[in-house]
Amino acid sequence: MAFLKLCFSLFILGVFSPSEIYAEVQRVQAAPGDTWDKASTRGQAVVWTREVPGTSIKEVKLEAVIDAPIERVWRTLTRVEHYTKFLPYMDEIKVVKQEGMDRAYVYHRINPPLVSQRDYTLLVVNEVDTEKGRYYRYWTQKNQFGPKPIKGIVRLLICDGSWSLTAREDGRTQATYWLYTDLGGSIPAWLANSANTSGLYDILWAIEARAQDLNWQ
Repeated sequence: MAFLKLCFSLFILGVFSPSEIYAEVQRVQAAPGDTWDKASTRGQAVVWTREVPGTSIKEVKLEAVIDAPIERVWRTLTRVEHYTKFLPYMDEIKVVKQEGMDRAYVYHRINPPLVSQRDYTLLVVNEVDTEKGRYYRYWTQKNQFGPKPIKGIVRLLICDGSWSLTAREDGRTQATYWLYTDLGGSIPAWLANSANTSGLYDILWAIEARAQDLNWQ
């Protein structure tokens, strides 16, 4: 169970020169299509998986209702400086480069049990339409903008994902979380896929609990 929480710290689941990256990066999202397989259901949350051609690692998707207003959920997701306070195994997180209000390069280092530490730098982009009550946050690996590799720490080379939030009439939040990541190292594909799938529920519950906590809002 401890190892399955490894993916819990990955949410927060092309190489271009610095002068090219802003123009070249494309919006990250799951490919269209309904070829998802239901993996499990817990309460109002459903996890789906889908094969990715050319790789043994599956992409995963969670659909759920979060029992908190969308503004609080969004605040929880976007205040990365708080991640070390409520995400297990997150030892370090820092913004290494900010581009305007809605784009940032964020370095993560996690220290899960049983396996080596992992690190990675993500480009994180926010898209908000407050009039329609829609919030979208996506990320992709951009390690060239972060620190150089550190001996003894496994660097993730694949980490794409997104959160899509929509306000519900009952005041809660409809959420879709999508992730495609490879944990790297010598972890077999079947175990990585299991960790990715099971870890989505941990992510959901942590986000919900944090969004409900009025002491830090």
